[in-house]
Amino acid sequence: DMRTTILVLIAVFSGCAYLIGTAIGADWLRLIAKPWPVLMMAAWVWPSGERRIAIGLVFGAIGDICLAVPSAFLPGMVAFAIGHGLYAAAFISWQRRLSALLAVPVAIYLITTVALMLPNTGPLTIPVIFYMGIIGLMLWRAAAVANNDSDPGFMRWSPLLGALLFGFSDSLIGINKFVTPLPGAAYPIILLYWAGQGLIAAAAVVRVKMLQQPAPARRPTSTN
Repeated sequence: DMRTTILVLIAVFSGCAYLIGTAIGADWLRLIAKPWPVLMMAAWVWPSGERRIAIGLVFGAIGDICLAVPSAFLPGMVAFAIGHGLYAAAFISWQRRLSALLAVPVAIYLITTVALMLPNTGPLTIPVIFYMGIIGLMLWRAAAVANNDSDPGFMRWSPLLGALLFGFSDSLIGINKFVTPLPGAAYPIILLYWAGQGLIAAAAVVRVKMLQQPAPARRPTSTN
């Protein structure tokens, strides 16, 4: 519809502006353009009624602004942690089965990533550990959603793929900041982040639409 088209155009235009600002070193352009793609995703999700995902996206946009300001890294982490927590809450409501074994690979990822970063996190050590724990919770519950084979394919796999891309983007931020500088990392970080957020947003919209569809009518039982 027209509303969705407008949201997509604003997201694409602002995303391109951010990439141009990154390429030419125009920090003012990056700051102005960065939050809009994710805000447009939030505006797309909101009418569906899946408010936890929509509000999580808004906190993602707040985190975007904070990370674009050198002195606001910690507030950015807090904003993103709230967003991850809201996503995890939504995923839990989508699939309440514990799926404890799926937490094992997530724990391995967390232990490895945190072990790499901790020697250089300094006063951010506790926030980093807490933040990675929230990411781990989101990844685990997204994997639990994917483990539900009663849902159609996109409803199962989009949350997990989105969470993985988002988590990988965050890991690149952590490695770039606390382990070793990664030349050109700004591009994969933002592209993976947008892709991850977009898949989570799409999963919310599609899930609501699928659940609102009437159940298929039963065939009448033959009386012969």
